[in-house]
Amino acid sequence: MPLKRFIFATFLLVPTPALAEDILVFAAASLRGALDEIVVAWEGSPVVASYAGSATLARQIQAGAPADIFISANAAWMDVLAAEEMIRTQAVIAGNRLVLAGADVTLGIWPEALIDLPSDARVATGFVAAVPVGIYAWQALEASGLAEATLPHLVQTENVRLALSLAARGEVDRAIVYATDAIAEPGVAIAAEIPTDLHDPIEYPAGLLTNADHPDAQRFFDFLNGPDAAAILSDHGFEVAG
Repeated sequence: MPLKRFIFATFLLVPTPALAEDILVFAAASLRGALDEIVVAWEGSPVVASYAGSATLARQIQAGAPADIFISANAAWMDVLAAEEMIRTQAVIAGNRLVLAGADVTLGIWPEALIDLPSDARVATGFVAAVPVGIYAWQALEASGLAEATLPHLVQTENVRLALSLAARGEVDRAIVYATDAIAEPGVAIAAEIPTDLHDPIEYPAGLLTNADHPDAQRFFDFLNGPDAAAILSDHGFEVAG
């Protein structure tokens, strides 16, 4: 894919400050809201969640960021850290679905909902080479035979929430995002659900970092994998086991 043809939208990430006594969780941006509620339900040491794209967070951990837990929006970035022996243990805590969303739209059918747009319509998603939502989106576009036509008008961002915000403000015509994000954003509606067989399964593995030294880190990791957290994730539209 010729990078010079991409339209990039980049944003400055501001780290969330954390005190030494806090459990620090690096989490995919699409978990904001659900994870915030999980933190409120947790009874234990204070938890600070830092949200960004999974790729950005994984690279920060590689560079020595002092996180205790990493929650990725795909297995690939967790595997990168695991291969470097940076993950002590991991488990999938949730799943998601991919949708085409936009402002002032009605529910249609994929891929017609994208094909019927004007030829110069701009579509936002995550970076297709690194950000999980962008990777899934690119897989779906390729499987649908729409990658080449969409590429010149593809706006790529550092995480799914940024792509969604562009659609909500009308700065792009559509965004390929997670269903949970589209549901949570009042400024957009779902234009089409993207069939799950067009991309890899969307899973959120949580990993306890090898260097996690907070005494409550293991207990919060277990809480993330427990029924209370699962119920909250389900309420936010995520798919959970059982």
